[in-house]
Amino acid sequence: MMFPLSADTTIGELVQSGLYGEFANYFFTWMTPDHWHNRLSAYGFETVGFETALRRMRELADSGQPLHFPVYSAEERLSSWDLATVQMEFFPAPQTDHRLPYVLILPGGGFNRHWGLIEGQAIAARANALGFPAFVLYYRVKQEPVMPLPLKDVSRAISLIEQNASRFHVSPGQYMVCGFSAGASVAGCLLTERFSWKTLGIPRPSAMALAYIPARFDEFFHAWASAPEGSPQREGSAAVLRRVGGPSFTLESLSPYNIPAQLAPDIPPVYLTANLDDPVVPVANTFALMDALKERRLPCRARIGKTGGHSYGLGIGLEAEGWFDEALDLWRNTL
Repeated sequence: MMFPLSADTTIGELVQSGLYGEFANYFFTWMTPDHWHNRLSAYGFETVGFETALRRMRELADSGQPLHFPVYSAEERLSSWDLATVQMEFFPAPQTDHRLPYVLILPGGGFNRHWGLIEGQAIAARANALGFPAFVLYYRVKQEPVMPLPLKDVSRAISLIEQNASRFHVSPGQYMVCGFSAGASVAGCLLTERFSWKTLGIPRPSAMALAYIPARFDEFFHAWASAPEGSPQREGSAAVLRRVGGPSFTLESLSPYNIPAQLAPDIPPVYLTANLDDPVVPVANTFALMDALKERRLPCRARIGKTGGHSYGLGIGLEAEGWFDEALDLWRNTL
C-alpha cells in the first residue's frame, strides 16, 4: 500500500493508514483532537526526522515479530489500572548476530501524555540506524502526583530487559538512558542519591542523555507563584506541578525532584541538550544541572542551541543537530 507521506499529513491519517501496526497507538498517548488533526509540519517535519522513523516502524510492523510488551505481570495489571498503562516498545538492532548495548528512551509530555513519535520512536529509529537496539518506555502519567511512580516503571522495564537479554540480543548491564522534558526529569532522578540505580536495584547506566530537562521544580514553583491569577502561564504551571508534587504542591513536596542539589557522587557521564529560546522549560534548568556537574567534577558534555524551542527531538537542521549521535559517542567511550 502506498501512502503519500508529507509535511501536510496529519497524525490521524498516519494512524488510520494501518501501516504502522501497534506503533501507531503510541505516536501520542492519551490522544486528543488537537494532535489527531495536526499536520506533521506543526511538530517540525524535517527537524524531528519523521520519514526515517516511520520507515523503520513500517519495516518492524511488517516483520510480524512481537515488539510491544507490558512491563508488569498480568496479575499486577489486573490489580491496578495504572500498571496496565505501562508499556515498552522494542526496536531491535538491524544486525542481531551478537548481543549489543541498548538504549532506554523516556519521551516527554508534561507527565500528562507521551510524545512518542517525536521523543521516543524517532530516537529509537536513529539508534537502530547507528547499530544499537532501543526500547521506548511509556511510563505512568496523569496522576496527581504521579512522581515517583515512573521511576518504579523504569526499574521494572530495565529488569525485564536484563532478564530477557538473550531474547532481545542485548548485553546485560550495558545501557544508556535517554530522556526528554518530563522523561528527562524521570531519567535525571537516577543521578540523585534518593532515586539512584542502587536504590532502584538495577545495574548502573553507562551514560545518560537528557534533553531540555526540567531539573529545578523550585524555580517552576516560583514562576507559578509570581504569575497573574487565572493566566495561562499560571494554570499550565499548576497542572505540571500537581503531577509532580501533588494537588496541594509545596516547595517541600517538589524538593525531591530538584536534581542539581542532590547529585550522587558516582554517576555515569551525562550529555545535555537544550535551546536558549525554549518557552516551555527555561534553559536555566539545563545550565543549573551542568554547573552542578562541573562543580562536583562529574563527567558532562552539552550541546546548547540558540533557536529551536522545545520538543525538537533529533533537532535536524538546528544548531543542536547531531546531539544524539554525540551522546552515543560519549556512551561508547564508557563501554
